[in-house]
Amino acid sequence: MATTTATVTISSTDLLTDELSLSTSATLTGAGNSTGLTGTSGLGRKTTATVAPYTLFHADDYSTDRAHKLYIKNTSTNAAYYYDIGIGVIGNNNTLGRVYAGDWALIPWSASGGTKEVFTITLSGTWATADTLAFDGVTISPTNTAHADTAAVIRATYYPNWVVTGSGSNAIFTARRARADQEIDTSEWTLVDAGGSDAAIAVATTTEGLADPKNIIITPGGSSTNSVTLEYMLLSDD
Repeated sequence: MATTTATVTISSTDLLTDELSLSTSATLTGAGNSTGLTGTSGLGRKTTATVAPYTLFHADDYSTDRAHKLYIKNTSTNAAYYYDIGIGVIGNNNTLGRVYAGDWALIPWSASGGTKEVFTITLSGTWATADTLAFDGVTISPTNTAHADTAAVIRATYYPNWVVTGSGSNAIFTARRARADQEIDTSEWTLVDAGGSDAAIAVATTTEGLADPKNIIITPGGSSTNSVTLEYMLLSDD
């Protein structure tokens, strides 16, 4: 395991009646206080020019209830510019605190993923090679009239927001992200029955999606036009 050490020094000559001088150091450990942290996102920077919130880290990308640590710094020199740090989803998150210009923070994060939407599509009717089926910005065409072969084409196709498995004449779609707004039915699919037959699909949801309750949400503030840069790194316990 990697050895990662964090040191904090707090000093002041006029905050208290006596001079304040505090320094502490810790070797960062994983869950159970037994092993070191195992990964990092790497040191990154994001420049924002609006006050729109965004997701810095998705909770379902990381192990649940572990000892992740988030380093974050507002690199601005303008005292009016800040970042609110929140937990939840955009539009429904709790603010943990505000990082003003020049400030930084090291925050423990216990990721807790949501539930990924799962649905099954089943082919029926008579399909032709001229038919097309579109979903999630992707269009496929049958290679022959067999349902199982067309379903195999669907399963072998990359969909930006879904992972596909299954067998026979069906395909099982699992969302890549945990979200609460991915209710899928036949209206999200575009079937062109160019062969003039009765090609059909049935879509059935098996698991309702729920949003991650602990995404890291960042909301810029203090300026809606000027560029502000956030420096960040996640030390992960995965």
